Amino acid sequence: MLRSANGHKSDSTRKEAPDSQEPGNDRRIDPRSREDQEGCRYLQTRGDKPSAVCQVAEQVQGSRDCGDARDETRTESEESGSRRSATRKQAIDDGAMRGIDRAAALKKKRELGLHGNLKGRHLPFELRRALLGIIDYAKAEGESLAAICAVLEINPRAVYRWRKTPCDAGHGGGGGLNKVTEREVKRVVKLAEKFPQLRCRRLAYSLERSGSAYIGKTKVAEILKANGLNHEFIRGQAKPDVPPEDYLQHEPWRKNLVWGADWTWVNVDGAFMYLLVVLDWYSRMILSWGLFPRITSTEVVAAMTTAVAQEEIDLLRDDEMKPRLVLDHGSANVSKYTRQNLEVQGLEIWLSGIGRPTGNARTERVIGTLKHEEIKLQSEYENEDEARARIDRAIRDYNFRRPNAGNGGFAPQLVHLRGRASLTKRREDGRQKARNMRVNYWKQEGRSGNAELT
Repeated sequence: MLRSANGHKSDSTRKEAPDSQEPGNDRRIDPRSREDQEGCRYLQTRGDKPSAVCQVAEQVQGSRDCGDARDETRTESEESGSRRSATRKQAIDDGAMRGIDRAAALKKKRELGLHGNLKGRHLPFELRRALLGIIDYAKAEGESLAAICAVLEINPRAVYRWRKTPCDAGHGGGGGLNKVTEREVKRVVKLAEKFPQLRCRRLAYSLERSGSAYIGKTKVAEILKANGLNHEFIRGQAKPDVPPEDYLQHEPWRKNLVWGADWTWVNVDGAFMYLLVVLDWYSRMILSWGLFPRITSTEVVAAMTTAVAQEEIDLLRDDEMKPRLVLDHGSANVSKYTRQNLEVQGLEIWLSGIGRPTGNARTERVIGTLKHEEIKLQSEYENEDEARARIDRAIRDYNFRRPNAGNGGFAPQLVHLRGRASLTKRREDGRQKARNMRVNYWKQEGRSGNAELT
């Protein structure tokens, strides 16, 4: 490239610059460069451009000259802003009005004597009717059901249930069609008079087991109180809450997963003998027991071996789960002989905490039941044979007949054989059948006046 003495390009170079295709001229143009600014003077003029390029340039230039359109857009934006301001002001007014309505709803709630959260609470039908009136008024004023329920602290599902069930019904949620019949009341009274020592829970379970009546223990207590057959309630002292160990935080889901063993003393002909019990924690069934003059590692291993043979634990494969045994820190339980013999049979020992009876609470509860219903009723047994016979009878009654609260009222032997799920399903079917019978009976009673239940 040729330059003059003062640093500018020569004329010949300027005229040939647009057509120059030298490989060294492909550098980028810097707008701050003086050379490039002067070179821009010799770009192609508009008169030399094609007609299509000129038309595009005119359209772009025409789109830039939009003063009138800009004024119209500004006018539309101002109108939109004014509309938004009016809407915001109206929303503020509506919000204030909703606030007033909600304050009135809270005031009416307090006038009804209701305070705090009402979710999960059983309310009489008069209060339900009053709350439904408040909700209907609020909905007529434009409030949503969710909003007014949040103010009154009511579950919306409860409102739908109240509307489905008449609020003037005098009985619970069944509309008066699930009342206990006179025939069922007579059966409860008859059984209570025959066994006056039984309380409401055991009476309800006994009637359910025999299929005579499916009535809850609360209703049985009401029937006993109405007929003067109820027992005096004596409240004991509250026991301290001791947190359990880690192994007690896992509930066994089937039999032969967790066993417990413990012992108590028995007075036989003026001398102490010891009753050792092995219990399955899932079904609460006594698997084996023994009455011994002393408790050593030999007696513990003997009782465990009997339970293993009865449940056929020794026939399980090595990869199958075998019971874990919960014991206290007695010398007979922690001895080397006991550990070696139980490990050979595949049992793992879990030791409960020292001085913490809650570590083996289920076994302690079963022994307490045996003491309360059999052992403490005898001042002393005449001989060992009588003690074995009476304790064997009490354990059989406990396993096969006595309803167990931990099993939902079912006997331990039933739960051990069938599992808790199938028994619970049978109970639900029986209760539904009884409810259908009552509904049909009271409907017939309402139609005929004095219909007799057949």
